[in-house]
Amino acid sequence: MKKFFVACVICVAVLPLAAQELDLPPGKWWEDPRVSQRIGLGEEQQQQISDLVYAGARRMIDLKAAVDRAGLDLAEVVNRSEFDPEAVRAAYVAFQTARQKLENARFDMLLDVRQVLTYEQWQKLQELKRRAQQMRGQQRRPGQRPQGERPPGSGL
Repeated sequence: MKKFFVACVICVAVLPLAAQELDLPPGKWWEDPRVSQRIGLGEEQQQQISDLVYAGARRMIDLKAAVDRAGLDLAEVVNRSEFDPEAVRAAYVAFQTARQKLENARFDMLLDVRQVLTYEQWQKLQELKRRAQQMRGQQRRPGQRPQGERPPGSGL
């Protein structure tokens, strides 16, 4: 059981890093005329991506609700007056399974969108995303932390 737990922790830590290069810009980038023009995105491709994202978002709403329910169940089991480590482990596995299903659906949607794009369009999109990230990083004042980052020693 300990080996299984360690494997789960490794997967949870490493998979997001591996998938980071296969990410898309935030928002409805395919509807932005500047982006679509720069990467050469046609109207048919825009519609395909819109349809894929809509279907994926609907699917992920249900999966996110399952993650929330599993998290609530896990908290309830942990906070019981009669602590049962096996019940906590089972609830944790259910929570991790629900999270993995959500991540798999997100990744599948990303792959579907990638299939709509040509290699050249994908490369241009990734370059635009890198430039946007660099610009956001340069817009911070010296010493300012990225949004959401907590100061050292904050306890969380």
